[in-house]
Amino acid sequence: MCKSHYNRLLLFACAALLEWTTSALAGGATEPKSLGYRRVVQNDEAVIALMAQRVLVGIAQRDPYLYQNFLADDYRDEAVPTSVSKAADARAIATQIDVQKQEAVCSIPMPNDKGFVQLRFIKQGERWRIASSAGLTQLAKISTSSALQKASEDSLSLLNSSANAANHSFINKDLAPEHGLGILSRQITQTRLQRNLFGLPHSMALFAKVQQFDTAPFIAASYVQLVTDPAWNRIVYGDYQRWIKAYDGRDTGQLLNRPQGIAVDAQGRVYVADTGNARVLVLQLTGPAENLSLAFMKELGKGELAQPSALAWDDRGTIFDSSDDVLWVIDREQAALLAYRLGSSQRILKYQSESMIDPAAIAIGRFDGRGDGNIYLADAATRKLHRLHFGEEGVRPLNSVAGGEEMVPTALATDHWGNVYLSDESYRQIQKFSPSLELLTTLRAEDENFRPLQFQTLFGSLELANATQPQWSGYDQAFLLEHWTDKSGGRRYELGIDFELEQLRLSDDLAALSLAGKLTDPGHLKTELVAVQTEAAVNALHEGWLNAGALALQYDRRNRNGEMIAPGYYKLRHTLRSTYDKPDAVRETEAFYLPLYYYEDCGAATPRDAHLAVGTRVNRFGNEPQQTLATDPHEVVYRFTGLNPNVSYEARATYFSAEGNVEQALFADESLLHEAQTVSGNAQTTEWLEVPAQAIAEGSVQLRFVKTNGVGPASVAEVWLREAHFDAAHPPKLEESSNAIPQEFTLQQNYPNPFNPSTTITFTLPKDFRGAVTLRIYNMLGELVRELVQRDLETGTYREVWDGLDASGKRLASGVYLYQLRAGSFAATKKLVMMK
Repeated sequence: MCKSHYNRLLLFACAALLEWTTSALAGGATEPKSLGYRRVVQNDEAVIALMAQRVLVGIAQRDPYLYQNFLADDYRDEAVPTSVSKAADARAIATQIDVQKQEAVCSIPMPNDKGFVQLRFIKQGERWRIASSAGLTQLAKISTSSALQKASEDSLSLLNSSANAANHSFINKDLAPEHGLGILSRQITQTRLQRNLFGLPHSMALFAKVQQFDTAPFIAASYVQLVTDPAWNRIVYGDYQRWIKAYDGRDTGQLLNRPQGIAVDAQGRVYVADTGNARVLVLQLTGPAENLSLAFMKELGKGELAQPSALAWDDRGTIFDSSDDVLWVIDREQAALLAYRLGSSQRILKYQSESMIDPAAIAIGRFDGRGDGNIYLADAATRKLHRLHFGEEGVRPLNSVAGGEEMVPTALATDHWGNVYLSDESYRQIQKFSPSLELLTTLRAEDENFRPLQFQTLFGSLELANATQPQWSGYDQAFLLEHWTDKSGGRRYELGIDFELEQLRLSDDLAALSLAGKLTDPGHLKTELVAVQTEAAVNALHEGWLNAGALALQYDRRNRNGEMIAPGYYKLRHTLRSTYDKPDAVRETEAFYLPLYYYEDCGAATPRDAHLAVGTRVNRFGNEPQQTLATDPHEVVYRFTGLNPNVSYEARATYFSAEGNVEQALFADESLLHEAQTVSGNAQTTEWLEVPAQAIAEGSVQLRFVKTNGVGPASVAEVWLREAHFDAAHPPKLEESSNAIPQEFTLQQNYPNPFNPSTTITFTLPKDFRGAVTLRIYNMLGELVRELVQRDLETGTYREVWDGLDASGKRLASGVYLYQLRAGSFAATKKLVMMK
């Protein structure tokens, strides 16, 4: 076997190092996307939204250290603005970016409609910082969470948890598919290379750097993986498809003795915990990009360290400015954490704590690839993962989470957004945590040979021709170093994004749908309610950028137009956009049944009062639901269609009168639901009243509020209709759902007809239709008097109410009018009669 082919196979076995570049200009270089390797796309709007979200989490958890590093040196808190730019959705974060001024303003809604917080950002170099805020102090005084509370356990469960049903957060990839290598193991190196690669691999580090030039060779790239081997007292390192080497210090007289932890910085400096010699070695990757070598630079901690074991390089928020860099060193014998200022090689602190007995692993917190002051430590004795913060006051312990009773932490790593990956040797798992140590998801392989030691994420720098400074980014690639056995050794993973649903519940009154789950990586989430039979999205429950962590949503069961949705089978569709440059992912839940629930805010706008058939909307008494009314001198009528005769229903109402005392009774068609009762200026709500089966025998019902005596008109403030005795554990079969798909265009006769003062027009749009729809009223001369609908609609049944007014709000004269529906190539016209 030729040497080049031998080295190629050996390096594929050594991890199939990630070929990482943005051009194919030189020497067969391959674009990373074609290999499936994607870096974080620097999208200012996304970065600012994620920063704002992290501020909210920090406020909610009373943890300013989650966002303290975002504040500019001259940050100031200002008075609450009198007005701010609001998002179209009042629940969303609105961002306005001035590219020329390198400024941005972000408006965040306070809970309970208490106004908005405003953050003003400035861009310094490639980094966004918060220059000032308005309302942040007030928000901090409100004890709130960035998400709504989960639904009560007394509510009705619609779906079981989907967590880890299919883990899309850790996607296993072959190391070298073109060579048939899925994993790396001792057996593979012995059979393919006739040698052992390692004696006892312990830790690893990854280094990636690409330079682009205006002239030949146009591109220079280095992709290096380094693995310490304390059994053979050396570091094995190599570049993808080029070379493999070993460093033991023999040529400089600085022989390694049981090297363990290893780290590398953006400049290619390599830090090695030379445990047997009680020191840290500083080496440099030097030479041409195509043939790098490790060269000795200096040592740290001689005489101060007893048993250095794990390391972490901290850029202190300035990636390519090494003057403030810090190297963190775990000393297991002293149960201490030591910090060395790399610019001066001086130890700047030594941290010990009663809670830190046997520190085993360390990682540096990040946001947008940069250090954010947080430090993560895993303790093997207490079996806890600790979060610390390093700032002007020194090292400050913040919070911790406990692992299992037999947890053996072997390594920690963080990704571009500061999510933490804990490698657990005992439970044979990788746990992913948010920056605040909220457990996000867990990787557990079904393979009994899964033996994790260190899960390591990939970072790299890119120097573009004529660029003022390099770019730095995390990638969606990670390598897992395992115990070196015949069946294990190394695996490769792609980092993905998922929304793990934990609960989907319906309130016991059927009024609200509650969803709770976890987003496993920062990204853009759009969650929609989708009708199963039509595949049409009914409404979006959420749409926007979010950090990883818990998310709870509540949905009021209305469509995009504000109308209550029909009963039937639905599912949730999550469209997930990763911050890594990859296509959107779509996840869908199983189907679940939503029973009929209609709530009419009488007197409100038509979508909120959609089923009014007879009556006039009146809202001069106030804006609360109990103060807006539907009234009529004789009877107010609400008409509901599409009911299932095999299902029981019940109704309820709230009465209020501002014009005197009136007696009125409630009927379902001709069936009396309650005797006449006095309605006055004090709002009163009835009990739930069962609707007789004969009233819905034909699939529809009229709730009639009939005046029987007294002063003033019949009036009603709120109306409810819902399925009675709904059993979430035994919903109707999917094919029996009453939410039938319209099979054709229809324009029904208005009801009532004749009418005074309003009438309802119902029409249907068939399966697979989506497009422009108009519904217009004409007089008998063919003149347009009112346009009720002009918008894009999807498959479904729609009801529009005409109140007898023209486009200017003037009441029209009695007589015959025409109403015309146009949808695609379909057109239909019918007559209606208005009488006074």
